[in-house]
Amino acid sequence: MLKEQELIEKVEKIATPVVEGEGLSIYDIEFKREPEGWVLRIFLFKEGEGVSIDDCVKVSRQLNVLLDVEDLITHPYNLEVSSPGLTRTLKKLSHYKKSLNSLAKIKTKEPVDGEKVFKGLIAKVDGDIITIKTDKKDVNIAFDNIINAKLELNV
Repeated sequence: MLKEQELIEKVEKIATPVVEGEGLSIYDIEFKREPEGWVLRIFLFKEGEGVSIDDCVKVSRQLNVLLDVEDLITHPYNLEVSSPGLTRTLKKLSHYKKSLNSLAKIKTKEPVDGEKVFKGLIAKVDGDIITIKTDKKDVNIAFDNIINAKLELNV
């Protein structure tokens, strides 16, 4: 059996032409064991207008066939194709770039200016430095110092 990261890379290679053919991009892929069994989740992204249920259904149908033919996963699993949602997790630098001017909550490993939790607008991504505009000031956070980050609803 393939290691998790290898499997995700192979799934991404198979899925990318299908997803791009529908005018979408892959936001993230997860393969996890959950109480109900193994789940392969593919999160889709569409600039501006978002991902519709029809988008997910079209991609899911095509990928079900391709993944069965490729037979990468040798045990039972469920395929879930969805949008990452409005309060999506930011895991890659590309996620921050796609989320400029969005409200986010970021937690760091090491303190930055004496703090470890920041909430504000993602103002800039320069190399591996994310600038977040908080109520008080602009804060530059190194990508590798981030434990987790999530978009927040701007209400």
